[in-house]
Amino acid sequence: MSSQKELLDELLEAVADRPGSIVIFDLDDTLFSTADRHLRILAEFAARIETKDVRAAGLVRAITRSSLRYSILDTAKDHGLDEKLAMELREFWFARFFQNPYLLSDSVIAGGPQYAEEIVKRGGRSFYMTGRDEGMREGTEASLLRHGFPAPDGKGAVLVLKPSFDAPDLAFKNEALRAIEKMGTVAGSFENEPAHVNLFVERFPKGRHFLLETKHSGKPVEPHPAARRIKDFRR
Repeated sequence: MSSQKELLDELLEAVADRPGSIVIFDLDDTLFSTADRHLRILAEFAARIETKDVRAAGLVRAITRSSLRYSILDTAKDHGLDEKLAMELREFWFARFFQNPYLLSDSVIAGGPQYAEEIVKRGGRSFYMTGRDEGMREGTEASLLRHGFPAPDGKGAVLVLKPSFDAPDLAFKNEALRAIEKMGTVAGSFENEPAHVNLFVERFPKGRHFLLETKHSGKPVEPHPAARRIKDFRR
């Protein structure tokens, strides 16, 4: 079995062999960890409710990075919040999680900025294709630049966002791929959602497609056998 380094190096070599090749990166829980964004919102919520419910505020503050679930409701219930307060937390979270200022709280998946930059140095193009919508462009671009990713200038790196918040992620990515495949050879992709990595494998069977073993929605989808599993981008 190939090591993570070997798998990542193979894609870099394929890009170097075919200049102009495209490598597609998802953002949330692929290039970026959303854990700190969640924790910031949880801390703000705890401060808000502390005067009326000290115990509940303590339960929220006890939530750690490692105990976060994909769903904020599941996280709340795991930590003892009753249904009413869990729903209040969800509303508070929803009003903030997709807002530009909160995107700046994200940290990077180890090695991500360096790997995306290496794609460009080898003559390829890094396409950031994300389920974030156009209203999140400002925060997304600022976060990419803050963490040292190749700037999405439309040349070496391109940022592809959903046209609207309500557009389903999988349908959007399926449509976006039709446009991207006309721009050049897709050499590989990186995703945290099994259903999405399966889409890439089926659409571009000659490419190298990676599943980040971070966290995902929990939908019962088995990753395609051809998907290469990695923890992060360290080589």
